[in-house]
Amino acid sequence: MSSVIRTSSVIACLLVACGACSTPEPAASPTRLNGTSDDSLICKAVANRFVGIPGLESGTQATQGNALYGSWWIRGCSAKRVDSGIRVRFEGPGWYFLDRREGDFELRQQVKFTLGIELEGAPGLSVDNGVATLRFETKSPPEVQLQVTGDLSVHATSAWGTLVGLVPTVSVRDRAAQRLSTVAVNALRTKLREGASATYELASGQRDVALGPLAPGQTPQTAFTDGIPWLVNERLFLPPHATQVFGPIEPGPARVDARIEQGGGLALRTVCQSDMPTNYEAIASGHPELLPARASAVHGTLAAGGERSVTLQVHDCKFFVVVSTLGESTTVAAIRVRA
Repeated sequence: MSSVIRTSSVIACLLVACGACSTPEPAASPTRLNGTSDDSLICKAVANRFVGIPGLESGTQATQGNALYGSWWIRGCSAKRVDSGIRVRFEGPGWYFLDRREGDFELRQQVKFTLGIELEGAPGLSVDNGVATLRFETKSPPEVQLQVTGDLSVHATSAWGTLVGLVPTVSVRDRAAQRLSTVAVNALRTKLREGASATYELASGQRDVALGPLAPGQTPQTAFTDGIPWLVNERLFLPPHATQVFGPIEPGPARVDARIEQGGGLALRTVCQSDMPTNYEAIASGHPELLPARASAVHGTLAAGGERSVTLQVHDCKFFVVVSTLGESTTVAAIRVRA
C-alpha cells in the first residue's frame, strides 16, 4: 500500500457528499456526537463499519509490511457542507496492539481506545488509465482526539523498574497511556493531513479507498493481486490475544481466502450486526473465544501451509467476520473476503 492507509468506505461517499449534505454553514467547533449519526450519505455508508488501522510507529513489523494492527468501530458520524467543501467527523471505540519497550518497562497488549476524527476539505474527480479517482484534499489540519480506555498491563523489565512500579505516587500505566495517545494522535494526524482518495476501476467495477496520495490512474496496493473481486483485501499482523474485525457484510455466503506467511493460521467467527454491541468487549479485549455460541454461530479456520479458503454461511443477518490467531504464535497473513 505504499504510504496509504486503506479505510474501507469511510471516505468513499465523499464522492457524492456535496449533494447529500445540508447547505453550507460557517465553520464551528467540533460537534461531540455521543455515538449518533446524521442522515447524510456519508454517515449512512459508514455507520457501524469497522476500519482497519495499520502500524502507527515507524520500524514496527506492521509498518514494514503495511499490515493491520488494530481496528476502529465507527459509531458516530456527522457531515456538513461548508464554504471550503465538506466537514466530516467520525468517532467510536477501537483497539490497537502495542508492543513497546521504553527504559525499564514494556507493554505488549491489545489496547482499547476511543477515537474522534474531524476533517475539512474539498473533493476533485479525475479519470486516467481506466481508473476514476476522487481525491479529498484537506484544507486545514485534521483534529484528532484519542483516549486510552481500560487498564494497561505494563511490566517491569529490570529491578529498577520493579522498584519504581511499587511506588504509589508513580503511575506507570498513566505514563504509558499518555505515550500511546501522543504517538497515535501524531501518526494519525500526519496521515490524515495527506488527504484521501476513492478509486473505481471502470472495467471491473472494483472500488477502493485510501488515506494518502495516489497518482492519477493508480489504485492502492492489495494483499491479493490476482484480479478476483473482493470486499476485503488486507494483510494482517495478529499476535496472540489480538483480533481484527471486517464488515458489516450482507447476508449470504462469504468466501474467505488466506495466505499464511507466518504462524499457525487464523480462526474465524461471525457475529450478527445486532449482537456486536453486547459482545464488543470480549473482541476488543482480545478474547473472541469468550463469545457465546449464539453470538458466533458460524466458525472456520485457515491453517498454515500455503493458500487456504473457507466459506462462511450466514443467511439471517448482516454480520461481521472476527479474525484471531490459531494457537499461541503471532500470525502474519494476507486475507481476502469475497461474496
